[in-house]
Amino acid sequence: MGDSNRADGGGPTDRTAREQPGEPPESRKPTAGQRGRETGVAERLGLDALSPLSRRRRWVGGKHPWRVSASLFPGEGTPTEQAQFLVRYAVLAPSSHNTQPWLFNVTGDEIRLFADLERWLTVADPDKRELYVSLGAALENLLVAADHFGLGYEVEYLPGSDSAHASTVRLSAGDSQASETSDEASDRRDSRLFETIPNRRTNRSRYQERPVPREDLRVLQEACAEADVRLQFVADPAKVDALADLSSRADRRQFADPNYRRELGRWIGRGAFGDSWLEAKLGKYLMTYLNVGGQQARKDAGLMRATPLVAVIRTQSDGRRGQIRAGQVFQRVSLRATVLGVQTHPMSAMLEIPSLRRELTGLLGQPEWTPQHLFRLGYAGGVSEVSPRRPAEAVLVD
Repeated sequence: MGDSNRADGGGPTDRTAREQPGEPPESRKPTAGQRGRETGVAERLGLDALSPLSRRRRWVGGKHPWRVSASLFPGEGTPTEQAQFLVRYAVLAPSSHNTQPWLFNVTGDEIRLFADLERWLTVADPDKRELYVSLGAALENLLVAADHFGLGYEVEYLPGSDSAHASTVRLSAGDSQASETSDEASDRRDSRLFETIPNRRTNRSRYQERPVPREDLRVLQEACAEADVRLQFVADPAKVDALADLSSRADRRQFADPNYRRELGRWIGRGAFGDSWLEAKLGKYLMTYLNVGGQQARKDAGLMRATPLVAVIRTQSDGRRGQIRAGQVFQRVSLRATVLGVQTHPMSAMLEIPSLRRELTGLLGQPEWTPQHLFRLGYAGGVSEVSPRRPAEAVLVD
């Protein structure tokens, strides 16, 4: 989800996730509370009111959703109310360009997750790989929250004929480990991960040289419980240097494409990365009309070479199910890393170009395992700012 170098809302020069055609549920009639979007004034006032003058397609939200409180969970509420509350945590997942390409439909104890194809990055992510990685991250947040509130769940991937329908989660009362039948990772979700959801950030700064302790690496490795997903660490300096070269070449090729810059510029202009109105509009103009590929390539290569550890999530197949599950693993690893004080920064631009993705596979070995997501791990000072998020009310559809 990846932010390529740009998840969670990565920036234009540091900021950039996206299945098959099919009608997403946004074509269905929205509820009254979903017809508008939260305005800047409403956000500053801490209101959940949505403006009927703004458009869901363009709106990126605000900071208010990050202030979600577990104390507001409707423990005595209906299954629908409880399920809708879980979406408040799902929307805090990272996504490429901070597109937040998800929609949710809640009916009783069922939560259906859909791709919002209006937010698909058609240039940066033509095969929708990163879109589905992003959906997996949102799904993982939802399951971590369900576990915390004592709800059981079963997960069905890609149900039905609608290719935009990524998954269905069926909730039940009681222990999730007892009721869940389709998810190997239930025992990897604990209260620390839940408490970390509002605190997780993507950190794009230069990391310190000190290595991640072996014990912490073991903890991170154990976060990947899925049999068809692997988490591979790369620490060998020669291989990290080769990854830096791939990252540099990817940046130069992408930024040389005016359509790529125009697409990225649109999201910058919408304020997807938390910039002020003036900064967003200026950033959009500069990104659209200036090729900063060389500058970005040097910066990303430097970040990669200086990082103590790179992680790659790989799957047995390159299908949508594998991509969703890769996103789940990425989010679970990110939450565990946050608990350990380890920072993460997706840099998977090289996966967006087929020839470079093949080179990456050759570099990593074991070609039967497809690379789906790549990110840096390490330590950095300071605290990253949150990226805007749409509240649950804005992504719930009938």
